[in-house]
Amino acid sequence: MKKIKNKLGWVVALGAIFCATLFACQEQSEIFNNEKKEQNDREIKAYLSQNGITAQRTDEGLYYRVVSTGTSGQKAAVGDELQVQYVLSRLDGMVVDSSVSSVPKKATYGASRLTTTIGSTNNLSLLNDQAMVILFNQVAKEGDSITLFVPYNLGIGTSGSLTLPAYTPYRLDIKVVSIRTETEQLNDYMTKYGIQAAAPTESGLRFGLLTARPDSALLNETATYSVKYTGRFTDNTIFQSDTMDVTLSSNSVVQGFTEGLKKLRVGEKANLLFPSSLGYGPQGKSPSIPPYAPLHFEVEVLRKKK
Repeated sequence: MKKIKNKLGWVVALGAIFCATLFACQEQSEIFNNEKKEQNDREIKAYLSQNGITAQRTDEGLYYRVVSTGTSGQKAAVGDELQVQYVLSRLDGMVVDSSVSSVPKKATYGASRLTTTIGSTNNLSLLNDQAMVILFNQVAKEGDSITLFVPYNLGIGTSGSLTLPAYTPYRLDIKVVSIRTETEQLNDYMTKYGIQAAAPTESGLRFGLLTARPDSALLNETATYSVKYTGRFTDNTIFQSDTMDVTLSSNSVVQGFTEGLKKLRVGEKANLLFPSSLGYGPQGKSPSIPPYAPLHFEVEVLRKKK
């Protein structure tokens, strides 16, 4: 019994030492990070002073300067698709990365970040979630050109690369090329690819009948039907194409799909387009469908099964 008590005593003592060490490490890490934030702030202020740049500072430590303003005045909301061009530079003037000569970078506000690929292995956040909110909710509008001076904690964090080391503040010149709501994304897609569908219903579904079978029966909610479908994103990329069995009353498919099928007869074919609120919502469906994705399904009811 005495040996057991001694062992328990050692376990308790070691546990106490571990906890003390852990808390000490966490405290030291917090002190180090705060020191780096203050150092970044001093470096950014010195850069602005040396280059005669006037910039505003947010409470979070992000510095920004509006270079030019767009004409639309449209601000981003959660779920909007953002497209930007950017130039990423160190404060010593070295350009680390640029998207100006390529396709604009895309991100979904509230779901994904703007990232930069430096070299072939590192994928770093240009701005973290907090900085994205500051930029697109408080500062930038569609068409604006903004210069940001970003401390490490609002950008690359503790990651980094040879050309942009961890804990490094940097300059980010951004042009907000476009801010598109889900409705606008669907409108753009339909115009670009000639997709035919009626105006949206109250729920947001756009329905376009492609093949009519007026002599056939409307679908029964309790029956099972074989349905052929092709699903596309608004860049026309196919994410799935298959045939499946559907029972309307079973809630086995998303709301927009069910609502569209209710308008069809056996043998008919149609376009169904709908926002993410009728699809996979803010969570998406891993791994194929991202959050806030408006979708297009081309569907055909092949036959009644039972």
